[in-house]
Amino acid sequence: MTIISSPHFPESSELRVMDERTVLDMWNQVLVEAFSVRYAVPRSKVPSSLPYTSAAYFAGMKSVLDDWMEPLINTRNSLAHGQWIVAFNEQRNSVNQDRTKRLNALTLWHLRLQKNMLKHLERLIFDLTATQHAFERDFDRHWANLKAAQSRISADKSNEWELLLQRRHLRGRGHMRRNYRQLIDAGLI
Repeated sequence: MTIISSPHFPESSELRVMDERTVLDMWNQVLVEAFSVRYAVPRSKVPSSLPYTSAAYFAGMKSVLDDWMEPLINTRNSLAHGQWIVAFNEQRNSVNQDRTKRLNALTLWHLRLQKNMLKHLERLIFDLTATQHAFERDFDRHWANLKAAQSRISADKSNEWELLLQRRHLRGRGHMRRNYRQLIDAGLI
């Protein structure tokens, strides 16, 4: 919504995005609209009429939407509808095994990395729509950060991260006890 309500995103494009049925369709439409405006190509000709490098940018960003956004949106929808343990299909008349498996594997670590990944994608789309030179100039940096987040998600080191948080918590409690003891010994409390 931030991207499409920007003054740099044409109002007619915003209306077409808002007419889409699903959130994933909206993201896809934003991508088409942004490339169409940036490279002055009719929407129906994106990506086929884009210059080679621009078409490669489009294909990469589209792959993120196809491979990462759909499962993320579906997981979010399951959680929003109270399906915290078992996820149902769209009609809510049977269990969706794939979504249930994703829900059970989901951790705070995954959510933080997915948020990070989406911030990089959002930045790419913002640069595409709102800047004159930053998109091409910064694409490789944003893309590398996005791919790094994807790699960390795929590597799934959430257990190690949870252990690190537990150790930090215990260490912090030890510091608090020590500081409290020092205040008592100094007669300050």
